[in-house]
Amino acid sequence: MRIKWAAAAIVPLAVLATGCSTTSGGAQYKASTENVIVMQEQLGEAKVKLLAFTASPGVNDSHWCRANGTISIGSGKTPSQFIHDAMQEELFLARSYSNNSPMAISGRVEALSFSSVAPANWDITLTLSSSSGASYQVQNRHEFDSSWKAADACKNVSDAFAPAVQALLKKAASDARFKTLVK
Repeated sequence: MRIKWAAAAIVPLAVLATGCSTTSGGAQYKASTENVIVMQEQLGEAKVKLLAFTASPGVNDSHWCRANGTISIGSGKTPSQFIHDAMQEELFLARSYSNNSPMAISGRVEALSFSSVAPANWDITLTLSSSSGASYQVQNRHEFDSSWKAADACKNVSDAFAPAVQALLKKAASDARFKTLVK
C-alpha cells in the first residue's frame, strides 16, 4: 500500500520537475556587413522607408518545438516584426533608410517553418512590395545543427532564427529585383 502511495506522489512530482519549458532568448539580430554592402550597391543613393511586415493567413507566429514548449525568437517580437526590424537595421547602416522617403517597402511572410531534427532548418518565404508597385518573393532554407536532446535541439532552433533572417535578407538584397523596389 505504501508503495502505491509513494508511486502516486513521485510520478506527479517527476512530471512537474521535468515539465515543458519554453525555449527562451533567441539570438539578437546583428546586421551583416555583406548585406549592408549589397544594399548600398543595389540602392545607390535611393532612400526608402519600411512599412509594417505582416504574416499571411495561416502563418503561425507561435511555434512548438517537440514537447519542449514554444520557440522564442527574442525580444517578444513576432517573426514578421523581427524580419522588419532586421531589414530596417541593415537599410539604416547602408544609409538607405529615411522615414521621410516617399518610397516605401512592405513585407509579407508567406511561409515560416522549421525542423529540429536532422537536417535541422528554418524555411522562410518573404514577399517584398514597394509603393512603386514592384514586388517579388524570396525563399530561403537555413540549415543548422540539431541535437538528440529536445531542450538542446529547440535552443538551436531559437538561436538559428537570427542567422536564418540574415541569410533571407542577403538573398532578397542580392536579387536583381531588389533595386526595382525603389524605381
